[in-house]
Amino acid sequence: MILYLPIAILVLFSFNEGITMGGRRIGSTVLWKGFSLEWYERLFRNQEIWNALTNSAIIGVMTSIVSAVLGTISAYALIRYEIKGKNLFYIMMLVPIIIPEITEALSLLLFYVLFNIKLGLSTIIIGHATFCVAYVFTVVRARLYDYDRSLEEAALSLGATPFQTFIKVTLPILAPGILAGTLLAFTQSFDDLIKASFTTGSGVITLPMLIFSKIKSGVSPEINAVATITLVISGTLAFISYWISKRS
Repeated sequence: MILYLPIAILVLFSFNEGITMGGRRIGSTVLWKGFSLEWYERLFRNQEIWNALTNSAIIGVMTSIVSAVLGTISAYALIRYEIKGKNLFYIMMLVPIIIPEITEALSLLLFYVLFNIKLGLSTIIIGHATFCVAYVFTVVRARLYDYDRSLEEAALSLGATPFQTFIKVTLPILAPGILAGTLLAFTQSFDDLIKASFTTGSGVITLPMLIFSKIKSGVSPEINAVATITLVISGTLAFISYWISKRS
């Protein structure tokens, strides 16, 4: 439980009451002054934070969609068809979540520079999809291993085409696994700092990047409030993903 103590302190001091000093309101991250929602109120009036949150949400949604499609197709192809070099393909799908993140971020940046690709929102999405697809792939692959193919055979024997069988039989059964993997991919993308920092363009900043830049001048209760909201979003999605996986 001691591992969760820093998180508890962060959440607690995000509700710390501010004090007036030199005509401006400041907050203490060391001494408790009293319970207050002041920093959350200021947070919701901060346009810079809202812009960063919007960017993170857009990147997370687009990344999770791309990862869901590519991860599901890859897992289905690997399990259903005989592919030469299947073991190598499986290892390559997992490499993005095994190698150091700084190495992958630098390689992505060099790739964009080599092909003269303008950095921006799209390059962050591509960068995040390269490793988030592995999470969807892993979850869907595990789901396919427990899948009873006799259901597909029954549908085909009743006159359904392979496409109809996939849409009406296979996909609904895989849906919980796909959704769990997609939520996990969104969480990983939403929280990422390193890849976003390397692949972003001018004027594009995500919420983790904003938090990191703010704490260089000291941790404030407002930053604690931002971090708490991020923690709640990520934790909720991770729990839903876990719950769906267990239920399915």
